[in-house]
Amino acid sequence: MPLLTPDLRDQLLANGRQSGRDHVPVVKFFNPVGVGTWLATELDADNDTCFGLC
Repeated sequence: MPLLTPDLRDQLLANGRQSGRDHVPVVKFFNPVGVGTWLATELDADNDTCFGLC
């Protein structure tokens, strides 16, 4: 199941290319059966590493 639309993925990648800035979260991930919540701000170009707040 894809978690990101192409538009969200593009915004996260664009934020990842801009260093030295604090970005506004683009997407919120959460675990419906646990306590985890993540606010993703950036995606690395390898498409495997997200950065943000947890």
